[in-house]
Amino acid sequence: MIIAVVIDKDEKIVPIVEGEKIRIYDTETNKYQEFPNPALALEEGRRGATLKFAEQKGATAFAAPPQTFCELSYEKAIEDQIKFFQLPLGLFFSQFKEQVDQKKIDSKGVLPRNEIAPSFVL
Repeated sequence: MIIAVVIDKDEKIVPIVEGEKIRIYDTETNKYQEFPNPALALEEGRRGATLKFAEQKGATAFAAPPQTFCELSYEKAIEDQIKFFQLPLGLFFSQFKEQVDQKKIDSKGVLPRNEIAPSFVL
């Protein structure tokens, strides 16, 4: 499985709009690649742009602490059959990787509605 993970400078997994880098982690090879987070260069459509980038890199799953997706990007992820690893805030990539490797956490097809950010701020 190829999992997209947005991280900050301390390697904590954060929502898309907060992370400096996107890490594409391949669970089969146990290797990853890092890229600048495309969301940081945009004012609108940030979550959707990062989702699209991750999919172009082969990701079929996304590490998802609360507020990772907005309503529009979440709908697109569902449509594209992206799986989600529902995570608490503050988890480090090393902790997540260990949980995935030891099969202590599994992906889901949906996220709770209360963890999805609104698409438009009024």
